Amino acid sequence: MARSKRDPGRRVGWSKLKKATRDRYLGAGVSREQWESGVDLRTARGHVPKAPSTAAPSEATLAAIQGQATEATDRALIAWQEGTAPSWIPKEMRFDVAAALSQLPNPSRWKEVAFIPRAGGEPWTMIVTPKNGYPISIEIPGGGAVGTGARDVLDLLTDPKSSGADMRFWKSWSEGNGVLHEWFEVMGSQ
Repeated sequence: MARSKRDPGRRVGWSKLKKATRDRYLGAGVSREQWESGVDLRTARGHVPKAPSTAAPSEATLAAIQGQATEATDRALIAWQEGTAPSWIPKEMRFDVAAALSQLPNPSRWKEVAFIPRAGGEPWTMIVTPKNGYPISIEIPGGGAVGTGARDVLDLLTDPKSSGADMRFWKSWSEGNGVLHEWFEVMGSQ
């Protein structure tokens, strides 16, 4: 697929695609504008990305993130965290935040992280760009105040060691004594 010389993230050549290919993308909800902007086409091509094998149960995770958790979903996530949670997620992390992060590969494979914050405690979008592959977007419990899910993740990224993280997975986030703050960005903040 051809790339724009002026903007390498853009695709060019929609009109050169076969009609069947364009129809398949359109049927999967990918417009011409989205295709040209470089949107992830794996789902439209029938290659649905899978969560890691150690990921928390998806239904319970979604309920916890959206603030619709029940006692049963909380128990399921706590049992998951005590049993099969990935070792790169700190054991002290709240179960709803840990469940959201479990949808990602371990941080040694991350290149950069960005956040799209939302007001009123709504879930934030966390976009992780791996060293190889497409960006992965997840929702994390929202709010940037102390004690909220988004703040817990920001604190983990700022100083993984003080958050109780296993540094085998996080050492690429540290350099000497300082943390590479430029590796993540909160979108919309100035």
